[in-house]
Amino acid sequence: MNYLPLTVILSSPVAIQAIYFASCLVIALAGVNKKMGFWGYLFCSIIFSPLIGLMVVLVSEKTKKEETA
Repeated sequence: MNYLPLTVILSSPVAIQAIYFASCLVIALAGVNKKMGFWGYLFCSIIFSPLIGLMVVLVSEKTKKEETA
């Protein structure tokens, strides 16, 4: 699994790691009201890359809120 961005990031300096994980967190927060939710987009961004995570967030649908009458 040396081809995943996470293995490269974990061998990088701490400042690069902080930027990577902060951007993953921002992507996950952007996907809170989407299909996969916060945790799905967070894991997608961490494992594949924040760029892939952002593309997934942008193309996914919003969740339908059910009305309680």
